[in-house]
Amino acid sequence: MKHKLLFGFAMLSYFAIAQTSFLPKETINSSTGDAPYTMTSGLIDGDVFPDIIIGTYLGNTIEWYKNNGDNTFTIQPLITTTLEGIVFTKLADLNGDGFLDVVASGYSNDSVAWYPNDGSGNFVTENIISNAVAGASGFSIGDINNDTFIDIAITAYNNNEVLWFSNDGMGAFTLDTNKIDDTLVNPGAMDMEDIDGDGDLDVVVGTAIYGGDVIEIFRNNLIEDGTVSFTKDPTTIASGKAGIFHVSFEDIDGDTDLDILATEVSYGSGPTGNLYWYEDNGSGFTETTFTTTLNNPAMAQFRDLDNDGLNDIVLGNGASGAGNDLVWFKNNGSGSFDAEDIIDDTQSQAFVLAIEDYDNDGDLDIATSAYNQDALNYFENEKIVLSISDAQFQNLTIYPNPTKDFLTFKGLTTNSNVSVFDILGKQVLVKDLINGQTLNVSELESGIYTLKINNQVTSKFIKE
Repeated sequence: MKHKLLFGFAMLSYFAIAQTSFLPKETINSSTGDAPYTMTSGLIDGDVFPDIIIGTYLGNTIEWYKNNGDNTFTIQPLITTTLEGIVFTKLADLNGDGFLDVVASGYSNDSVAWYPNDGSGNFVTENIISNAVAGASGFSIGDINNDTFIDIAITAYNNNEVLWFSNDGMGAFTLDTNKIDDTLVNPGAMDMEDIDGDGDLDVVVGTAIYGGDVIEIFRNNLIEDGTVSFTKDPTTIASGKAGIFHVSFEDIDGDTDLDILATEVSYGSGPTGNLYWYEDNGSGFTETTFTTTLNNPAMAQFRDLDNDGLNDIVLGNGASGAGNDLVWFKNNGSGSFDAEDIIDDTQSQAFVLAIEDYDNDGDLDIATSAYNQDALNYFENEKIVLSISDAQFQNLTIYPNPTKDFLTFKGLTTNSNVSVFDILGKQVLVKDLINGQTLNVSELESGIYTLKINNQVTSKFIKE
């Protein structure tokens, strides 16, 4: 299906205001499946607008929401209702067909499964990777054995194990006999990156006993024949915590060494949770605790909200009741952050969030799931907004999208300079268009491109 790029007040990147701000919460769905506890986002159905996937812990549903491109979303047929206690989801192309598939873990029925996408957002098959991962919880995806295929590492919370499954490239998975770990009690959150620069993926794991919890690193000892084994670092990254909800490898201070971003959600009447940064100082990790009004910090993401080239920290609150629920910390560079800036205080248990440029206007927006309210919410970033001097673009439409040969500009009333950039930010085409002239993109490789008009209007298109 061909689409048009519609340029309206809320959809363009024209003029960067001095301070990132967000519009008040818009509720996408006030009645999701019971207890939404996980979410992810990506291009699911072949257009240029990122869609949203959520999983519900008590409702046992995986739901996907089509992005209509105008700051609205439409729920699609359920992907599944057979996984029980869904606690984690990701999008990845597991069978090499170029489309993002859905991967999910079901804590209550010890399962990890994946659902192939036909490219149009149709998910008709459930592929069970395993139904014997006791308390299947957090997982990470990546090429663990360097065979070019995406594998899955997952925590078995109830069996005190961290396991991994090898992918044959077509989406068939085999449990590797060399598990990552079986020494941690109640492992939950995890992430994978090559932290030591040796070309293979290492693992960080946090436990969730809710008292005496730890964060540990496991180094991948991959050898040339593809055999994988892991060794736990002799020094524990963190100990004595109260429920690690999130861990991820991030270069927080921009020194090219991967640090660790972690949250401690705490639980019930226990101590207040915290947001932590563990800096790799070359001989170990140094802990920094952020000051936050959130009682139970849950998911944290490291993304550039204000378009200054530095990733900021966005944080959701796992607590119920009154208080702030979504905040962000501006990154000033070299590990310096502003005090938290409050985005929202109207949710209850906003454990998880997803960050994308949902309206393709050049800045990152935020979607959240409120566990206690069964709600999926959306916060539009107004970092880039329409300026009065750019009113000429309000009625601009660019089509077709996707396209093979030409882009047509309807509503453009003046001669304009048009630039096209690839996904790496490299300018691949520039042309001065006379009013009414089309843009020839037939020589571009297939892929997603960013389009700029007079260095003001920004949007994306797909070249088939």
